[in-house]
Amino acid sequence: MHSLYTPYIMAIKEAICFRTSWRYNAMKRTEQDVIGKVEIEDSVYYGINTYRAIENFRISGIRPDSDHVVSMSQIKRSAAIANFMGKKLPGEKKDLVVKACDRIIRGEFHDNFVLDVFQAGAGTSFNMNANEVIANVALEISGRKKGEYEFIHPNDHVNMSQSTNDVFPTMIRLTSVRKARRLLVELGKIRESLEKKSREFSTVVKPGRTHLQDAAPVTLGIEMSAYAYAVDRGIKELERQLDFLMDLNIGGTAVGTGINTAPGYKDNVVKEIAAITGEPFRPSNNLPGIMEFQSDFSRVMGAVVNLALDFNKMSNDIRLLYSGPGAGIHEITIPAVQQGSSIMPGKINPSIAEAMNMICHSIVGAQQAVNMSVQAGQLELNVMMPNIDYELNRSMDILTTGVKMFREKLVDGLGADRESSMEHMSRSFGSAALLNPYLGYDTVARIVQEALHTGKSIKQLALATGKITEDDFQKAMEGGIPK
Repeated sequence: MHSLYTPYIMAIKEAICFRTSWRYNAMKRTEQDVIGKVEIEDSVYYGINTYRAIENFRISGIRPDSDHVVSMSQIKRSAAIANFMGKKLPGEKKDLVVKACDRIIRGEFHDNFVLDVFQAGAGTSFNMNANEVIANVALEISGRKKGEYEFIHPNDHVNMSQSTNDVFPTMIRLTSVRKARRLLVELGKIRESLEKKSREFSTVVKPGRTHLQDAAPVTLGIEMSAYAYAVDRGIKELERQLDFLMDLNIGGTAVGTGINTAPGYKDNVVKEIAAITGEPFRPSNNLPGIMEFQSDFSRVMGAVVNLALDFNKMSNDIRLLYSGPGAGIHEITIPAVQQGSSIMPGKINPSIAEAMNMICHSIVGAQQAVNMSVQAGQLELNVMMPNIDYELNRSMDILTTGVKMFREKLVDGLGADRESSMEHMSRSFGSAALLNPYLGYDTVARIVQEALHTGKSIKQLALATGKITEDDFQKAMEGGIPK
């Protein structure tokens, strides 16, 4: 029976293949530029410029995220309205571009923004990608076919009064501000968590340590309050540096002179951008300057790196304070999030702090890439903007998620090992510094050395001098830590 039906099955398969092939070929469209013609799948909304960039830049596989796509669409939407206000773009075309951008802003068509983050200088490819997707979505809304650019053209209409040179850096600013706002939310939350821990641990007396040697006593709460202070300073610095990103160079077009813009375009487009983003963006007072010099981004990157440095220090401290439990400091406890060893049973590592270290190291490295790209501009343009964008915004993303992880999986669950802290206090020579006002530095130094070599207590040796009473000794110890 199998051999009887085989010819019919083969014929059906061939028919299906032919039909599929016919449909496959029929569902392509041809687009042309100065280089030549290409065939593009008609299911996609990008066009020939995007197609060529896809072929050219197969590098990292990392594509623009939704923040970038939304920022670009907000700019294109605002530009269409500003061009209409300047009587340069007809109302029908303005409405179609606005509707297309609104759909993209709501989350549609993001899979058509397909270019590698490492691409042609200045971000030209990404700008063209956005122009083509918006144009084809607008054409489809109008009932026309993709590629009918004589009605809505990616460059003539969607990119009207614009150049990549003013659109792309404006897009970075919108995106960076959006990401920074999320980072600031997480920073505010961890500051509150650290302040809460400061209050919780206010009575946990422990040795202070400087040079990794015994120092004057502190409380675990004091240590937590120092961490909260560092975060608060980082928040304030980031907020200050963000103000530089409120200046926009949109309206400068190719070299900052504003060629080919509609009347009133610069002010109108910035007003629209401010309205749709809810951020106090303003036109730059020197469009050539803001186009050439991208140090506003290195300023923000500097604030992000300072935060990373502080979180790295916190992570190192926590790893040190948790060290042990049998042969280390172990003055704190941490949540157990996973097993720490494939060979040593029951081992719990400070995994969250270790992950935070790596996040911070990556951010510090990214600063060098940003700085190199910021200084690499020539004359009227910095063509390294895509790398500035990627390194800065990736850093803010991983710091935001890292801080959230650090708070939820570590800081909020921190505990104090009071017994270990008290034991260390009883053996710490750091508290001897509290006797300086009573006995003098040299006498106390001799007491510390004698205690170290004889095993006698600091208290015993101090009282033996006859220069301090037991009541005075107790007052000195109790007064050594601020309330």
